[in-house]
Amino acid sequence: MRNKFSQIQKQYRFDEEHNAYLIEISLDDYDDVYDEWDPAPFKKRFIQAEFDDFILSSAEDIPLKYGLNVVLYLPETKKDVNKEAAVEAAYRNYYSYEIMKVAKSMAKLSKKTLSNFLLSMAFLSLGYFFQFGQDSVIFEVVQEGIFIGGWVFLWEFFTNIITTRRELIAEHQLYKRIYQSKLLYVYTKQAQ
Repeated sequence: MRNKFSQIQKQYRFDEEHNAYLIEISLDDYDDVYDEWDPAPFKKRFIQAEFDDFILSSAEDIPLKYGLNVVLYLPETKKDVNKEAAVEAAYRNYYSYEIMKVAKSMAKLSKKTLSNFLLSMAFLSLGYFFQFGQDSVIFEVVQEGIFIGGWVFLWEFFTNIITTRRELIAEHQLYKRIYQSKLLYVYTKQAQ
């Protein structure tokens, strides 16, 4: 664990004033943040996939006990307060949309988990309480199929509760953490 933490310290600078690690990104222009295929106005445009991937992987690296600040480095000649506000709005809109998508997935998972549990109980009860004629091979195969179906639905129920739900909760926390991070701008002089 200590080795992983020292790697994080080497890879990301730490802002002691805000108790947050800095995710630093150099841009040539504000437009570098946006998906070039999205025709929507700037405040509603999607974030570029590479930008999002970098933010996500960086946020996953940094321990949850620390905050995040996203620092965008731009040339001093590009400074524009209106474009800063547009990038901020697009950033917040994009990650609030991602949070909403994960919340919908969690709601769907809850319904699916409940239906898996109910189906498993129905199949297992049917197989256990209603004994078919033992004389026929066909009835035995049907009964075994009902038991197997019940156990499969029960397996899905536990998989959803133990694994899938935990993954969705972690994804929700990650997007919420990114959404709540500060977006900072640093303007640099270009070397001639």
